[in-house]
Amino acid sequence: MSEPDAAEYLSISTTTLRDKGPKPNRLGRRVLYDIQVLDRWADRLAGQPLDKPKAEEEAAEVERRFLERRRKRKHANG
Repeated sequence: MSEPDAAEYLSISTTTLRDKGPKPNRLGRRVLYDIQVLDRWADRLAGQPLDKPKAEEEAAEVERRFLERRRKRKHANG
């Protein structure tokens, strides 16, 4: 996902993401973040050592909620 989307997903600023977040991937000039990397990074901040199945389940749920909020915002803005 893009840097602004990744920052919104984590509820932090893009500056904080750049300065303290996980290393992004680059595709040409684009800066992209893997959602699973973001989830693991956030889990470590919260001290949540999840096993792999639980981590994947939690990541899927967080992603689902994020996309649902995003869709609602887009529909509300027309």
